[in-house]
Amino acid sequence: MTKTKAAPAAASMPADGMVEGYAATFDRIPDAYGDVIKAGAFSDTLKAWEESGKPIPLLYGHSTDDPQYNIGKVVEAHEDEKGLFVRAEFDGDNEKAQYVRKLVQEGRLYQFSFAYEVLDGSTVELDNGAKAY
Repeated sequence: MTKTKAAPAAASMPADGMVEGYAATFDRIPDAYGDVIKAGAFSDTLKAWEESGKPIPLLYGHSTDDPQYNIGKVVEAHEDEKGLFVRAEFDGDNEKAQYVRKLVQEGRLYQFSFAYEVLDGSTVELDNGAKAY
């Protein structure tokens, strides 16, 4: 089953009109599903995308069935000590993309989200003694 997550960190728009921020963080705070993400969780997927030569699509609302919701492409994605950082550009020929860009610019949209499948997971005990997946 594919799930989706919204990152707690804010997306921002640098002066060049791109959008950037953390799609996921490794802060060990359970999300709405009770999950935490381990550093390295994205390394195989990022490598596979790089090897494919295809860009990671920037989708609005996880919609893959309507091409108008494919609003751009990720131009940089990497893991660092904080989480999965992404930088993406909006499609200049897509009206929906330009409206979403405007909403980000105005601060009305401010989170990234990603779809995922857990391939290797287990229950862990956090520093405060709470359990998470």
